[in-house]
Amino acid sequence: MAPSSLFGVDLLRSLRRRLLGRASREPGPVNHVSLGCHCHMAQVLKTLNLRTWSGPFDWIFSTPGMVRDCLADNFASLLDRSQLESVPLSERPAPEIGRCRHRIYRERHDLPAVFNHHDPATSEADYAFLCEGVRRFRAALARPGARNHFWMMTALGTHDETIADICDILTRSGPANRLTFLHIRPGHPGLRTVEREGIHPNLRWITLESHSESVGLRFSDTQADDFLARLVTEESARAARS
Repeated sequence: MAPSSLFGVDLLRSLRRRLLGRASREPGPVNHVSLGCHCHMAQVLKTLNLRTWSGPFDWIFSTPGMVRDCLADNFASLLDRSQLESVPLSERPAPEIGRCRHRIYRERHDLPAVFNHHDPATSEADYAFLCEGVRRFRAALARPGARNHFWMMTALGTHDETIADICDILTRSGPANRLTFLHIRPGHPGLRTVEREGIHPNLRWITLESHSESVGLRFSDTQADDFLARLVTEESARAARS
């Protein structure tokens, strides 16, 4: 085979790999999607091979109220670049941490920074990445017949009405959409779960009492990480059977 033919074969193989890789990172008929409230939830789903594409809440700081607002206006405010503002170095915990805030969510939900390691206010690449995450999220909601399992984990105090509102918005897009809300309560001597019922038919509210707290991508104790991984695995299997 001539060198030019070899080059052509290699090029086709490279393009095929890129196209297949892109397709595998797009929403499908079944999706596991993090709603935050920071990157720990997305990391758990990724580790368990449940999360196959990046959404907007995978890598930002949020609150349940902010998530509700983002869903209610279809992310219009989140993507409004006029509301994004780089955090001055003097106000950051470290130069590369807490880099960008959102004026609306800072005022409404007392969030000093929404973007921790990225700055979509000044970086075209970071803003494009945010837009791509929103596009995939919208595509998952818009796909007919999709079974979307949404996950949220937070230690913040959260009103029932806020989570019920989130479920209402999600189920309006598709009756098969489900939310598992993991409410973390650190400072307990052991590990156990307590379930709440009656808030919304498409909701599983699980309080996880733990001796450790979330420190970013994991808990401060690996036992809590193992416990959470088993919990998420069991919940995903339970939702698949329903």
